Amino acid sequence: MTRAASVGPWGRLKARMLRRMSIAGGEALHHARLMILPTPFGLFWAVLVCMLLLLGINYENSLAHALAFWLFSLAVISIFRSWRNLAGVRVQLIADGEAYAGGELRLLVRLSGRARARAIDVRLGDSRQRLEIHAGEGSAPMGLPVALRGQFTLPPLTLESRWPLGLVRLWSWVAIEMPVMIHPCPQMPASPQGSRNTLEQVEQGDFAGLRRYVAGDPPAHVAWKHWGRSGELVTKRFETPARPSLWLDYEACHGDMEQRLGELTARVLAAEKSQATYGLRLPGQTLAIASGGAHRRRVLEALALFGGERVLPWEVQQQAVASRELAGRAKT
Repeated sequence: MTRAASVGPWGRLKARMLRRMSIAGGEALHHARLMILPTPFGLFWAVLVCMLLLLGINYENSLAHALAFWLFSLAVISIFRSWRNLAGVRVQLIADGEAYAGGELRLLVRLSGRARARAIDVRLGDSRQRLEIHAGEGSAPMGLPVALRGQFTLPPLTLESRWPLGLVRLWSWVAIEMPVMIHPCPQMPASPQGSRNTLEQVEQGDFAGLRRYVAGDPPAHVAWKHWGRSGELVTKRFETPARPSLWLDYEACHGDMEQRLGELTARVLAAEKSQATYGLRLPGQTLAIASGGAHRRRVLEALALFGGERVLPWEVQQQAVASRELAGRAKT
């Protein structure tokens, strides 16, 4: 795990502004949290209006006056429409599946509010999407590259609009109070690992009787003794399907800490795919043999947080991604 770098004066000022000006996720945007600045095109528009007004005054040209006031009125209406485009919008961010180090964190951003809103830019970290609200709702997927395992706070989400004429830029920050879990990168070893056998036992379940053999039944479930006595081929029925039980042991893996955690993550996914029950042994922590989605989440969370359980800021993740990309470019 990597520690966050020291934050400079500009970083502290920006963090203070974010705390004071941002809204919470699910809260409707209102005028006190909407910031506005003219765009370069908006500044050009203002200069053009002033020049036309001066031209009309100096030359007593009514057409220049009319054009100046028409452009000014159009700008005022555009600013008002831009404000209405964002006012009242609510943001919801939903995690879309599990994220693993070295991959991508997938999120679904959902906007709701007025019956229709146009050309709203949503920016989260280095990811950017343009959304429109139709019938009161709009949504789009977003992806953030990740390089480290652990629990992280998401960066503030920025909503921005320059619609309809691009004269002004309105934006607001949304604080996402949802820490995300990044699991270790799953990686199986190139050769079979070590001396310990991870297969502990086989659960056959409760015997529930016999049934007629059907092509495709596993040979291990065929009642061969009954066939030898009666010549009738039948299959054993169990109340629960046979499933292997595994112990996934940190000490049985090879390599450094991240390699061991990556191997255990890969074995968890393989056990889930084969519908096996499994337990986890980590130094100082043991999770009993079980199965199901809740057990899978507990095991993956234990692997993600092993060696450090505090929530880290997203800047740490961004620095790690930038370092990985820089190292990749250096290799090529």
